[in-house]
Amino acid sequence: MNKIEKLSAKLDKNEAIILIKPENRRYFTGMTTSNGLLLVTSEQAWFFTDFRYIIAAKSIVAKPIIVSLFEGTHAATVKKTLHSLSEKIKRIYFEDTYLSFAAAKAFMEEMNDIEFVAGEALVSILRREKSQDEINLISKAQSITDASFADILDFIFTNKNRGITEKDIAFELEFNMRRRGAESLAFDTIIASGTNGAYCHAVPSDKQIKSGEFITMDFGACYGGYMSDMTRTVAIGDISEDKEKIYDIVLNAQLNAINNIKAGLTGTQCDAFARDYISNEGYGDAFGHSLGHGVGLEIHEGPNFAKSFTGIINSNAVMSVEPGIYLENNCGVRIEDLVVVKEAGVEVLTKSPKQLIKL
Repeated sequence: MNKIEKLSAKLDKNEAIILIKPENRRYFTGMTTSNGLLLVTSEQAWFFTDFRYIIAAKSIVAKPIIVSLFEGTHAATVKKTLHSLSEKIKRIYFEDTYLSFAAAKAFMEEMNDIEFVAGEALVSILRREKSQDEINLISKAQSITDASFADILDFIFTNKNRGITEKDIAFELEFNMRRRGAESLAFDTIIASGTNGAYCHAVPSDKQIKSGEFITMDFGACYGGYMSDMTRTVAIGDISEDKEKIYDIVLNAQLNAINNIKAGLTGTQCDAFARDYISNEGYGDAFGHSLGHGVGLEIHEGPNFAKSFTGIINSNAVMSVEPGIYLENNCGVRIEDLVVVKEAGVEVLTKSPKQLIKL
């Protein structure tokens, strides 16, 4: 079955689902628009958009999805379409974590004889298991990211004594990803040097890089709508033995996780492979975020490698593996790879070296 058929199969004959979230629409239609709605029943699917996109939609969106213009508001269009069906729709699933209260209220008031039920999980579960085509696009995005990392190492080494800043590095890195084919950035680039490394999601600043410090770089590219995500921490010149020890702990924790994660384990179990290692080394309080998250059309999507995620990680989930240690007023170290979870282990998509690099 194709993607839309799999979604239709989850619906009873008197049920429908409406999808407005751009990533969900792209997942099923292959098309990104600023305005659109996908309506799916157990028998049929419609993609509605406005005049700006209708010609492109007719050429991009594949059958059996019917492409049509909105007729009035989103709610009015859905109501008219459903009333034309021979089988009365009694229940509509909607994206409960995405749709605003006002938007949901508009649908409910327009169709007050229909029950509206939280249903985003119907789609998110489908999106967790990546097809080979999706994995190929993520791999391409990651290859752009890996190549750009090699570029930025050259840039930093060449310019490290010229007063370059975190912002300079971010700009150069983002330029390289675009130059190598990224259609956009996967997220706002994180560049954190020295004590700024203690901030997990530091914003690049005017701080100049200095010898004896770490630089943590967290960045990714978007290609074909799919994201990459990687983090590398490098040193400028020689660093203290304490900093090298912290780096080695993070690296070994990540390798321990990568060597043990496999399909069928829970997110909690996977998270523990790195968390327990870091805790045993005495830095458990300095690793405050989860081990990883799903990556696909969104940079953060399910499932998760986390203490709180007790669900099973299925085969072909694409996940980040990113332990870290963050020491206030000192430094931070994070190392992150993308992996494809398999029955026997993981396939690592990130190809950049992880042994400590000193520039």
